[in-house]
Amino acid sequence: MCSSSPWSPPVEPSVTLALNPQQEAAVRHPGGPLLVLAGAGSGKTRVLTARIAHLIRERAVAPWRIFAVTFTNKAAGEMRARVAALLGAAPGGLWIGTFHALSARLLRREAPLLGFGPNFTIYDQDDSESFIKRLLEQRGHSPK
Repeated sequence: MCSSSPWSPPVEPSVTLALNPQQEAAVRHPGGPLLVLAGAGSGKTRVLTARIAHLIRERAVAPWRIFAVTFTNKAAGEMRARVAALLGAAPGGLWIGTFHALSARLLRREAPLLGFGPNFTIYDQDDSESFIKRLLEQRGHSPK
């Protein structure tokens, strides 16, 4: 069978076990970044974790080069656990987390380039409002 896509080494059965053909195609996708869009309960997490394991085990991609974003810390923890189960151990340096957690990690890593130390504080809206109110009060203005 001829194909225009590069050959992909076979994935160990444990990585693609219980995947349907479309899911397995996503796991074996030969290109670079991959966007998986599907509804709730459709197996997205299974596909993404199998793909991460495939990239690390079969394509020798360094874990620190993989960036997987999810919506909740719980989902990120579940993804890390599933990848570790598929690989037999948790790979060091893997970037799995929420948008906020991964962004904070990047900012802390690159803080010296911006002239900051890595222990800076990121204010949320409540923190910002409290800070501004304190400044106004210190300067004799009403915060209202």
